[in-house]
Amino acid sequence: MNDLAFMKQVVYVNSISLHIINMIRLLRTYLGFSTRDIQKILELEVDGNLLGAIESGKNTAKYHDQHLNKLARAFTAKSFELGYNITYTVGDFYPPASFKEEMVKKIIIKIEPTELGPTGTLHLLLAENNDPFFDEWHTSKEIAHYCGAQAGKNWEAKDFTAVIDNAIKKDTLIRKSEDEALFKRP
Repeated sequence: MNDLAFMKQVVYVNSISLHIINMIRLLRTYLGFSTRDIQKILELEVDGNLLGAIESGKNTAKYHDQHLNKLARAFTAKSFELGYNITYTVGDFYPPASFKEEMVKKIIIKIEPTELGPTGTLHLLLAENNDPFFDEWHTSKEIAHYCGAQAGKNWEAKDFTAVIDNAIKKDTLIRKSEDEALFKRP
């Protein structure tokens, strides 16, 4: 048996393409977009897996200019909806002009909660990392403290009121009842 068959295949991509992939991954998480949301924004086939291929280190797939335009518009709208009031352009996804362009290993960044605000941290723990904490009922105060502990921040329940409401609208959290403000993953 050939030992090479068991070795992990290394995928190389252009360093600029990799920077764009990782920047979009960071921004989408920061803004609380799921991969399903991005698929809808990019008008990709629901059963297709282009986004999975793009965010995988095992495939050379990358974003194209038409994708970047749609993402910049969607990220801007979400930013204003969340009160961040940041206008994104395609240029925000690209590295600085002094960035060295070369072929590099396709390594997708691991995003840490410490890099994010309440929206991104909740999304990362709940949807991306599938954190088991959200399998049980919790108050908004417990969610704020748990997310804050993961992010190394001192958040309170008031920091998560709108964030939890948005998660309920996106069906990533459910509320136990109108009388009980307890939340968990559906």
